[in-house]
Amino acid sequence: MQIARLFSLVALVLLLISCGADFDDTVDVNELVSLGWEKYAVGEFDEALNLFNQAILADNQSSDAQIGIGWSFFGKQKAQSAINEFEKALVLKSDATDAYVGLSGAYLAVENYKSAIENAQAALDLQPDYTFVHNPLITSRNLHLVIAKSYYFLGNLEQSLDSIRTIDESMEVEKSNLESELPKILEKLTQNLAQGMTNE
Repeated sequence: MQIARLFSLVALVLLLISCGADFDDTVDVNELVSLGWEKYAVGEFDEALNLFNQAILADNQSSDAQIGIGWSFFGKQKAQSAINEFEKALVLKSDATDAYVGLSGAYLAVENYKSAIENAQAALDLQPDYTFVHNPLITSRNLHLVIAKSYYFLGNLEQSLDSIRTIDESMEVEKSNLESELPKILEKLTQNLAQGMTNE
């Protein structure tokens, strides 16, 4: 009787193993990431976050998924969470331009202006003509705007103007008028460019 039970148990185990082989339990990380970016592109940040998190659970070395988590949090206007995730992405891939770009905007949002400048410059050093594949509104011009605004808030008005001229070479402002004119110029540029930073 025990032998019969043993054979039954072995047969059951073999059946489960063979059935398991027929099921495709492999998670396609690339597909999850791709779907995540599709959701991100249409502003469905919660759905994107869910897909990127699934990808990370399947492969915790996926820098693209990690970057996606950062951008999803940024899209949800959770700048500090975005910063944490972008930093994780840079541990996985130290030259991830998209992570530096995200960090620059997120640091600007939390008023850490020095870090905003450093990360924007790091992105520009890696890719001077940057355009974010998943949101073409985000370009190197946005990075120069981040730098210009950060210098302004740090009180470095001339350096702010230098960055503005990178965006618009025709911009001329008398040094004596910088304090009064820069806020207007930055506001105008923000209206034209900064909306892309939150995918709106």
